[in-house]
Amino acid sequence: MAGSTWVLWWKDAQGTASLGLLQERLLRGLRATLKGRWSMDTRLFHSPHNFVEQQNIKLPDTARLEPRGTASDQSLYLVVRSQGTLRRHFFVMASNRVVVEAEPEMESMVLRLKNLWTPRQAARIEGYTYEGDDWVIRTGNLMVGTSYKGLVIEINYLPCSNPEKTHGLMCELLLMILPPDAQVDANINVDYRRANLDPTRMTDRHTAYQYVHLFTQSSLL
Repeated sequence: MAGSTWVLWWKDAQGTASLGLLQERLLRGLRATLKGRWSMDTRLFHSPHNFVEQQNIKLPDTARLEPRGTASDQSLYLVVRSQGTLRRHFFVMASNRVVVEAEPEMESMVLRLKNLWTPRQAARIEGYTYEGDDWVIRTGNLMVGTSYKGLVIEINYLPCSNPEKTHGLMCELLLMILPPDAQVDANINVDYRRANLDPTRMTDRHTAYQYVHLFTQSSLL
């Protein structure tokens, strides 16, 4: 999806009640249109191996998943976004700072490489998608394992893909829908350059990287 995206975490949200509050403010206050359900699954894998860092890595390519030595553990995040029948898979290698979109078969490949990648924690977000004239907002309850961890809000401003130029507009939207006393992790200061991503032109890979940044910086995964 084109445009600029901001992912943040409402830490003290109250499940269904908070989702209902956001829905009322979006539908009545902002005249949004409910477009249906959406979900996102994130799985964390660890490896005892240190992998060769490569620029412009393209997965799947098993030759680029060969270990080098036994340095500190490596982390691999699988982000699967689902909207209706559409499912998109993104892999983020945290240590090597690589973000790629892959075919669904890559997930089963990683699961088979048990000597390289060990599944650890998993998170799931389930909620709804709303559309306005020039924005899309997704809201969803966050579960890490079996534990409820608040609510995630994803704001996508469509006309502009530069996050620096859209942050103010997104803040205005957020103030219109959130309670004034909500405890929010704004998930700012994401350094896209570390993942070889253009910081002035966002793509869906940037959004996947934002989720991994939120989960790691907030110690959720």
